[in-house]
Amino acid sequence: MRLTEEREAKGLTQKEVADKIGITQASLSMIERGERVGSDKTKIKLSKLYGKTIDYLFFEGKITKRD
Repeated sequence: MRLTEEREAKGLTQKEVADKIGITQASLSMIERGERVGSDKTKIKLSKLYGKTIDYLFFEGKITKRD
């Protein structure tokens, strides 16, 4: 996941991001460490905040199409 990298690139703390997207700092920390998945709603908010796709932030471009 690229969440920590994107947060740090924007100069934000975990607390600032958590407050902006409406979750606790502890929850964000667990999401960044991969210990928690995070809801779709949270993923969308992070995607919008960082200006990156969910695929880029959470799956590193590894999503493939199913035929």
